Amino acid sequence: MDHFSKYIIGYKVCKSSSGEAIKELLHSAYELHKPEKLQFLTDGGSENVNTIVSNFINSPDVPIEHIIAQKDVVFSNSMVEALNKVIKHQFLFPQEITNGIRLRSILDESVPIYNEIRPQMSLNGNTPEESFHGIPSNFDTYKAGFVHQKQLRRIENKKNRCKGCL
Repeated sequence: MDHFSKYIIGYKVCKSSSGEAIKELLHSAYELHKPEKLQFLTDGGSENVNTIVSNFINSPDVPIEHIIAQKDVVFSNSMVEALNKVIKHQFLFPQEITNGIRLRSILDESVPIYNEIRPQMSLNGNTPEESFHGIPSNFDTYKAGFVHQKQLRRIENKKNRCKGCL
């Protein structure tokens, strides 16, 4: 995830967390975006801090700086944890997920919605994709639909209220 824009750069479905998966994600992100410099902010988990990831990061071909939260810097990796929470609660938990193929399918649908359609208040109404590509925010446009959306939610909520609330 790009920390500035909250844009999901890559994801992978695996049976377990591994250094190989992290290395592949880093390599893909680097190849796709070719940044001059890439900072990799993680917690100290074994999937992030291991010889596979270290060997890749320390290779002369890829300019990646590995920063470990609460060790190398005083702040945490809470932004990524917040993203994980959004993906789980808004996109995954409401679905029936029976296997890895289904999980991958749901993520393939959900990540573009998160990146390209879902505006975020913390980005002044931009989507992560708009912020990632430097499109200026227009909070007034974002805010304009609030009143209408509130009215729609009230109508929908009244349709679904319990009999005791009538």
